[in-house]
Amino acid sequence: MTTLNSHMVFIGIGGIGMSALARHCLRQGKPVFGYDKVRTELTTLLESEGAIITYEENIQSYPGWAPEDTTVVFTPAIPKTNAWMSFFGPFAPIKRAQALAGIANEKRCLAVAGTHGKTSTSALLTHILSEAGQDPTAFIGGIMSGTKTNYRLGNGPWVVVEADEFDRSFLHLHPEAAGITTIDADHLDIYGHEDALAEAFTAFRDQVSTSVFTPSGLENTTAVGTDGSHAWASDIQPKDGAFHFTLHLAGESVETALHMPGHHNVSNAVLAASLAHFAGVSVGAIGEAIQSFAGIRRRFEYHLHQPIALIEDYAHHPTEINALITSVQALYPNEKICLCFQPHLFSRTRDFMDGFAQALDRADEVLLLPIYPARELPIEGITSEALAAKMSKARVVEKAALAGVVKAADSGVVLVVGAGDIGDLVPMIKAEFA
Repeated sequence: MTTLNSHMVFIGIGGIGMSALARHCLRQGKPVFGYDKVRTELTTLLESEGAIITYEENIQSYPGWAPEDTTVVFTPAIPKTNAWMSFFGPFAPIKRAQALAGIANEKRCLAVAGTHGKTSTSALLTHILSEAGQDPTAFIGGIMSGTKTNYRLGNGPWVVVEADEFDRSFLHLHPEAAGITTIDADHLDIYGHEDALAEAFTAFRDQVSTSVFTPSGLENTTAVGTDGSHAWASDIQPKDGAFHFTLHLAGESVETALHMPGHHNVSNAVLAASLAHFAGVSVGAIGEAIQSFAGIRRRFEYHLHQPIALIEDYAHHPTEINALITSVQALYPNEKICLCFQPHLFSRTRDFMDGFAQALDRADEVLLLPIYPARELPIEGITSEALAAKMSKARVVEKAALAGVVKAADSGVVLVVGAGDIGDLVPMIKAEFA
């Protein structure tokens, strides 16, 4: 098991997962040094909490902590050619997943895995445990709207973590119980084919010491989400921006409402409820906590309700986009939907080109930004223009022009969607309707 040293270095400290780990170490009294390419709201907050952060590849800024006293954590988003990666080579740097496992495996771990819905489910689970007085520690892959943070330090026995399937990171974890939201083709640039992804989830399941809850049909798990299973939802009704439903769990029922709309989020809530009940929370307390959950930034996040509904969402896979549009159509059946989408990764766009085209075409108008490359180099022929050519009502728009084009679209609902930096454009779009 990985043991963290007295001094911590994070290469790529501004990432959502890395920043949560950095916050944990700061709360433990460990000195923290980090590097990231750009200063953001998140890195500025970390600096105010005591972290030393540089935004340049200048190794002279390193405080000089000895390798034997220092654990270096890196994210795969940082290229191997980065000067800091070379400098810290002798320190035997570890992946973020290894550091997370070193912390999580010290407590009773509840893990949430799956290709979609991990952040929503783990955040809701954290909220339920907190409201029930369990005082959990949690590492969340998004900013919780209620607490304005991606990390929670608790004194209780439980730690909630996202079990990330990217590069098989979740295989470092050995949770007491786990939930698996979905097993859908993704990260094929890493896995190569769907069978390899499925095998990784099976291996993860085998590392869980007790129960695994999932609607996926994975063998040797506890089924949720279908009538008569361990847990399910009935009487689902969209109303006043929330999804009202009856939660059935372990032979009991309770009426509740989720203010993070969508049938897929109701499914995530059922999964979170199953894990919370495993951890000792009553069904009644679970129902109450679901109603008070404020949601997560960039997960069906409202920025305006009037004169239009302006909603931001992290969806970056065809399955997620389909779920988002279905939810919006249920809430706004008579409104025109303008969807602004930034494809994330050349490889994902290539692998799911037809799926993206079909999902996005369900909106009334689609505005595509150029592909967000993240860690990748361009792939010949894989562009937003190529995606638009497969669709009936899409056009490519540059970032600087997006707000004006959205205004001219005259839609009742505007969706700003993607996992890249498209969220930075929300204030400009919002200003057009002020």
